[in-house]
Amino acid sequence: MESIQNKTQAWYKDYYLRKGNDRNDLLTNPEVLFQYFGFEFAALTALGKAINFNKESSKILDVGCGDGNSLTRFLRLGFSPGNIYGIDAIGERIDEACKRYPNIDFKCDNASKMPYESQMFDLTFSSGMFIQITDEKLSREISDEMLRVTKINGYIMLIDWRYSKPGNSTYLGVSKRRIVKMFSVGSLSDIVCQTNGALIPPIGRPLSKYIPSLYFFVRALFPFLVGSKATLLQKRN
Repeated sequence: MESIQNKTQAWYKDYYLRKGNDRNDLLTNPEVLFQYFGFEFAALTALGKAINFNKESSKILDVGCGDGNSLTRFLRLGFSPGNIYGIDAIGERIDEACKRYPNIDFKCDNASKMPYESQMFDLTFSSGMFIQITDEKLSREISDEMLRVTKINGYIMLIDWRYSKPGNSTYLGVSKRRIVKMFSVGSLSDIVCQTNGALIPPIGRPLSKYIPSLYFFVRALFPFLVGSKATLLQKRN
């Protein structure tokens, strides 16, 4: 776990040193708002394709949950906080998550060896995690664990960036081909849908700041500029 923790901490430290602490601050950075809407649109559209979801009893796990912000969409949708779980390798982020959302079960642990029972969750998801995991062996270990803890006929949802960044080895795009390989699509899982999310940052962020009224027009007219997607998979029997 220490190696994963160190790598993750180093990744985020470098990211915010380069981009600034307000990079993803909805309140102070107008570049973020419509990018956020794009992510939420993709997530909610994909979730709408999942059937047999019971807000009172369905268990949800966020892998790489950070400070827990990604789980707020489920609270807004009316899911019971007692059935929501989060796991992350960085203790400081888990401490913050516990302060913000004391009714949610958070753990600081290794996502490649998760401390959960097999077939425990109705939905297992990750948001923006696999783009920063360039080690394919580690990616497969985590995806295997996500499959293991998901119930048969349950769902796995990935919200991530599909393009690698040219010349930057700290990113590895979460393409459909990579998803098929990681989650053994066709044998252990099936893709239910893929929905478009936020635009690539060099386009989406300026639009969000300067011409927000054109954001979703550009997104619809030029689908190749969509940088993120939500992928919903269903675990096979």
